[in-house]
Amino acid sequence: MKRRSIVLALILAAAATATSPVRAQSSVAMYSDNRIAINVSQAEKNQVLAEMREFLHGFHSINIAMARQDMKALGIIARPMGGLLDRMPMKLKERLPEEFTQLAIAMNEAFQNLARDAETNGDMRKAHENLAEVMTYCSGCHDAYRFNVTAVKGRK
Repeated sequence: MKRRSIVLALILAAAATATSPVRAQSSVAMYSDNRIAINVSQAEKNQVLAEMREFLHGFHSINIAMARQDMKALGIIARPMGGLLDRMPMKLKERLPEEFTQLAIAMNEAFQNLARDAETNGDMRKAHENLAEVMTYCSGCHDAYRFNVTAVKGRK
């Protein structure tokens, strides 16, 4: 529970400072990107973007299972979704900021909670709460970080 509180505090702090609207001369609002840059190679960025697309497909499948109130399918779908860090190359993991890593760990725990609750108690309200927690970590990470393609040197 303590980790969850720390991670949520990090998300809220990052979201408050990540993007700020700057009014241009025109009526269109421009936004500055103040997110923390994580330097990656093009291949690493491609892998991370592929992972994000897999998450999007997984969320789609989770929503279908929830709409059908199919808790067995929900558990089957949610269980493998949390292992993002396990799929990242070690050289990339070594360069990730500690807070990013903590978000990924917390997101994995939230996916495991979603799967476990779906498999054991079948409470749709609890499943929605778990899914909302997962999405909090996703949006927090997107608010706080961006991947910047550069010649990669090592951990900061």
